Amino acid sequence: METVINIYIKKKDSKGVHKTKYGVPFQCVELIRRFFSTIKNVSFPSVVDAVDFFNRIDVLSSNENDKIVKLKTYEYPYTKTYSYYLKPGSILFWKYKKPSFIYGHVALILDSNDSETIVIQQNLNPPVKIYDTKTLFDKINNEKSKFLGIKTIPKSLSKNIDLIKYNVISL
Repeated sequence: METVINIYIKKKDSKGVHKTKYGVPFQCVELIRRFFSTIKNVSFPSVVDAVDFFNRIDVLSSNENDKIVKLKTYEYPYTKTYSYYLKPGSILFWKYKKPSFIYGHVALILDSNDSETIVIQQNLNPPVKIYDTKTLFDKINNEKSKFLGIKTIPKSLSKNIDLIKYNVISL
């Protein structure tokens, strides 16, 4: 299993190439599928965009056998504390918003504690973003939030995600 994930950033007007079998190159969903496939050896079927991912994908399937991992999906209002939702391996989803997020957006939480939450994402700057945990949760848990929801993974799958290193590669 890999212990490093590459985050690809396409420079404006670049002809850089990022060949991938995990989705559309440089896109946010591609990073999430590649992360789970290479780091945790599970994946999910092809989706149109981040919002389609949120609405349709409720399980991750093993790359080696028939085992499936159930995802839990949450939307506003969030009734538990932030630590229940914002943990390593949780997947954050943004709503459609023109012109910035015409496909929605998705990012992965690498680590989270009482003070900060570290998120990795592709196709949005910065590729690694550190949020104040309580401020992020207040933004998510708001009726007019730009966030669509959160998917959490089982504790067994989230083990050691906080130890994963990342490289940001501009092409």
